[in-house]
Amino acid sequence: MDAYQRVMETRKMNQKGFTLIESLIVLAIVQVMVLIIVINLKPLMAHYQLTSFLRQLQADTFYTQQIAITTQRPARLTFEPTNSRYLLLKIGAERPIMQRGYHSNIRVVFSSGTSSIQYNEQGNISQAKSLFISSNKETYKVTFQIGRGRFYVTKI
Repeated sequence: MDAYQRVMETRKMNQKGFTLIESLIVLAIVQVMVLIIVINLKPLMAHYQLTSFLRQLQADTFYTQQIAITTQRPARLTFEPTNSRYLLLKIGAERPIMQRGYHSNIRVVFSSGTSSIQYNEQGNISQAKSLFISSNKETYKVTFQIGRGRFYVTKI
């Protein structure tokens, strides 16, 4: 039995494994790598929030124009920057057709006039407008041209 015990002890000593300190070092390295990734993703998230908002605003603007044309009544998008939302209203209706909120980091500022975009029965805008949409370091200018209700977005 002595020889058997010696062989078993030798096998136990030859087994390779990680010590607690080695495991903690690897865990610390992984944690630092994850932290670096999270820090680098924050500006990217702000960019995607802003571009997503611009796409949604474009779709809602076209929808407002279509509502005005199909119902033969003026419709408008009214912005409430303090509440971080905008409303789709049909002129003469009691309640808004739709309201959409956006992230509080996004700022919407009209260059002049009221903070709404109104379409008449033919789907035209009666007053040209520009609004600036910004978030962190990015700013976009949305210009609504008088006439057919077309608009375009430019990055500043």
